[in-house]
Amino acid sequence: MKKLVIHMGAHRCGSTAIQSLLRREQDQLLDRGVRVYLRADMVSGGMDLRRLHRYMLVNPSWQRKLKQIAQSLCAMDHDVLLASEENLMGTMPAVRGHGFYPHFDRLIRALARLDVMVDGTVAIAPRLVVRRQDHYLESVYAFRVSRGFAKGFDSFVRTVTRSPISWLRLGQTMSGLPATMDPAIALLEAWPKPAAADKALDFLIGPSDVELSVHRLTGNTRYSSSGLRFILALNRAKVAWQNADWKRDVFDLVDIYRDDPEADLAYAIKHRVGAREFARFESHYSPEAKLGFTRDERAAFLAQYADENREFLSLPIVAGTADSWALPG
Repeated sequence: MKKLVIHMGAHRCGSTAIQSLLRREQDQLLDRGVRVYLRADMVSGGMDLRRLHRYMLVNPSWQRKLKQIAQSLCAMDHDVLLASEENLMGTMPAVRGHGFYPHFDRLIRALARLDVMVDGTVAIAPRLVVRRQDHYLESVYAFRVSRGFAKGFDSFVRTVTRSPISWLRLGQTMSGLPATMDPAIALLEAWPKPAAADKALDFLIGPSDVELSVHRLTGNTRYSSSGLRFILALNRAKVAWQNADWKRDVFDLVDIYRDDPEADLAYAIKHRVGAREFARFESHYSPEAKLGFTRDERAAFLAQYADENREFLSLPIVAGTADSWALPG
């Protein structure tokens, strides 16, 4: 039987790294009957899986869209189609609107309907990768800062957590799918970094004989704490806010010194901007700017999710143990 594996996110949970892995190894995978299908393929091809979180059962246009996808699946000439696109779940929380993937249930209903339409000719296997809530928020915040976000970490957390960050709700929704669809959830923390790429492939398509050139997962650029604080001050001061070329030069500068925590990035731009702009930057720059939880804040934040996370980790579709999310002693 043919198979469609859908890696649908979540954001800041290794999705870009997984897509980089799939893009890098797509020729090897294709030789083994696995065709990789990423966002660009969805945009240009006839099988567009994007925006399924907007699915409405009573909308005829959605039924036509799913029918087209089903027909494309049945016509595919590979044993496995491996699709990866985190925006299937909706936009990253706190970017637009409120709530934590509020329409995830629509995505799952669309996949269940698609399963009915292919009528046993294609096995549909939804896959989701998540991470512990505190790690998730810190990663989202760092990403947003690198894209121009200017609010402080505490303000960001208050905005995002107006609705609970509930992996349990998502897990329970996926658990409602027919067992034949083989839904599964992985914990990013359960993938040891030296072999994370192997773990990712195992999770998506099962054990394989693909000889990976790189076993670590590498995705979006990760800036040092000093680099992020530097970028945050630039965002707040709106230094050269409209100058795309200048901003790219600054990010290149931060990238060059990302492994040097002692780099004086403030001094490095002093002669690249006017005196007034630099003074405005200095008024916002702090080498102590907060980028994440303190030890006590982390423990208090996670305490409110303790029971829910315990129930989530006990779901049969979750691949991982409670140890993966345990706080260090």
